Parts: sequence; structure tokens; C-alpha cells
Amino acid sequence: MIAIYVVTILLGGLVGLLMEKIAVYMINQRVSQPIIHRFSGSKGITITWVVINALNWFLIMLIGGLNAKTIECILILSVCIIISAVDITIKKIPNEMLLFTLIIGIIFVFVNNQVSSINLNIIGFIVGFILFFLPAMIGKGAGWGDVKYAAVVGFCLGIYDFLTAVIIMTLILLVYTAYIMITGKGNLKTKIALGPFMAASFVAVLILNIINSRWMVFNLGMFFNQVGG
Repeated sequence: MIAIYVVTILLGGLVGLLMEKIAVYMINQRVSQPIIHRFSGSKGITITWVVINALNWFLIMLIGGLNAKTIECILILSVCIIISAVDITIKKIPNEMLLFTLIIGIIFVFVNNQVSSINLNIIGFIVGFILFFLPAMIGKGAGWGDVKYAAVVGFCLGIYDFLTAVIIMTLILLVYTAYIMITGKGNLKTKIALGPFMAASFVAVLILNIINSRWMVFNLGMFFNQVGG
């Protein structure tokens, strides 16, 4: 088991190094003039990418062990970090990363033997799109990248877990909004990059699912499932 943890840390660190380069590339492809990268540009930042991703992979593997759900979680977590870095920097969510996330979701529907309930994933995709499409239409909060991101998250999680993610995201947003208002760094009209909040709630639900598969601590998605049934 120690060998698995060592390999996980090494692979996580290597992927973290690659993640920084991908984030920089995604940003550069979407700006007309060179910009100062908030998440790149020094050895210290590069080391931070490596350490954070290696630590994330290790902790998730420690919680869930080596299985399909764990592998899905660490892959999506790494993609979410890239998306968040890009969104925070230029307020855009790269379509390539969304497509990659969707592909991961589709693959693990089959790997996790969830084909029989794929209708829940499709409903999650539709609900995610509609839920964020309406605010985007009237220019309130969500952008078109957020709409696509929500749809992808909805598919990967399925409708019930997606609703859990929306609740978690809303709570985090409320805390952050209160913070920027109290500190004078913003107000209710301040434009906020939703990508990182979406990513945090997405990964939180995946980790909760891993925990619940072993100890059944908290499963709001199951509650929604029972209500829906």
C-alpha cells in the first residue's frame, strides 16, 4: 500500500507541473496581449502547483483507496484546478477543459457500471444548463462559460448530486460575498468568477461520495433521490 501512495504522490506532482503549463497555455490563447500570470512565473509558484496536486491526490487516495471513484475524483480535481486558475485570471472557462471533464464523466459512467441510470446524468446535464442559462440570458452573475460548466458538472454528478453541489456552491458564494462586503473589497454588484466555486462544490460532492461509500457520513444526494422517488 505504501508503494501505491508513493506512486500517487509522484504522479500527482508530475501532473501538477503539467497543469501549470496547461493553464498558462489556455490563458495565452485567450488574450490578445501578454498579461501577468497570477498562477505562474516563478519557481515558487511551480513548486506550489506540484505540491498541492501531489498532496490532493495523496489525501483522496488515503480516504478512498485505489478504485474507480478515487481515480475519477483526482482526475476531475486536477482539471477543476486548471479551470479555476484560468477563470480567476481572465474570467473565461476553456472549452477544452470542459470537454475533457465531460469525457471523464462519460468514461466513468461505464467504468462505475452506472449505464442503467445514465438518464439521471442526462437530466443533470439539462438542469445544469437551464439553471445557469437563465441568469446568463439577463446578464445576472453567470456567463456562458458558467452555463456550459454547470451542464458538464450536472452530467458528471447526475441530477441528485448536482443539486447537492448547487447548495454547497451557494453557501460558499454567500460566505465569500459576506467576506468581500465586510472587508470593503466588493459589494453585491461585484463580478465574481463562478468557476472556482463551481469547481469546489463539484469536487466536494465527489469526495463526499467517496467518504459515504465507506462510512455513510453525509449524503444529501440520496435524500433528493428519495424525495424524487
